[in-house]
Amino acid sequence: MLYPVNKDPVRPSLAASAFSLALFLILKVLYAPGWLIVLAAQLAVLCFSFRKIKLKYAEVQSLFHTSAVWRGVEDYMMLYHISVFLAAGSWLTAAQITGRGLWVLLGFETVLYGLQYYRVFTRSTLLLGTAKEEEIKKCQKTPEYKVPVQYVDSDSRSASLYNDVIRIMETKKPYLQDDFSVDDLARMTRTNRMYLSRAINFHSGRNFNQLINYYRIKYAVELIKKDSNLKMNELSQMCGFHTVVSFNMAFKLNERMTPSEYARSLKKIT
Repeated sequence: MLYPVNKDPVRPSLAASAFSLALFLILKVLYAPGWLIVLAAQLAVLCFSFRKIKLKYAEVQSLFHTSAVWRGVEDYMMLYHISVFLAAGSWLTAAQITGRGLWVLLGFETVLYGLQYYRVFTRSTLLLGTAKEEEIKKCQKTPEYKVPVQYVDSDSRSASLYNDVIRIMETKKPYLQDDFSVDDLARMTRTNRMYLSRAINFHSGRNFNQLINYYRIKYAVELIKKDSNLKMNELSQMCGFHTVVSFNMAFKLNERMTPSEYARSLKKIT
């Protein structure tokens, strides 16, 4: 659990490992009983895991507007809660104590068990805080939170594929073809459509059509800025849309106004 994963920085994990080793050596020098060493080691791991979780969700990342992110957050927290629960159970075995100490540990386990029921029924992480949880949920439901498409700073395979997609979109502009499909993009990136779609959805929060429309509308905005007198049917065809209706819908979804309203707003400024 201390080993860095998903391109996490190595230094925090090394520091935590060094601290755990130093703690182990100190306890051995002091002739501490085995159960105390187990307890100390598990506490160190749990504290480090808790710190990683807090840092991971310290800010709402761009991924939080995707539909599957909240379920991922819940799964991540569930694993942490399970590890705490199992660690507490192993303490009972390692301690090998009776009397009052045993009842204290059993009471601790009971409290943890009750917290799990509370977590499930309230769909709370019990770690991030209510404000942060609501912000994450709001991000994945509210269109205003959709962030611009941008390169991903990661060396993972899906991130590399997604960065290739952005590079192709920005340099070759295949979205201007009205018949451009996900199969066409899969051939350009030398991958299959299923993996491509998952990479796009995970890193951008959009499906393929939404990504294509994002670039088409971005291109339309540039054209309107150059000439606000362009006719809407001409503009929609230039941007790769089949119909003016689909163009208007996509433009309003991305810019919160119709292309005509956007053109008029530019005229008022000038």
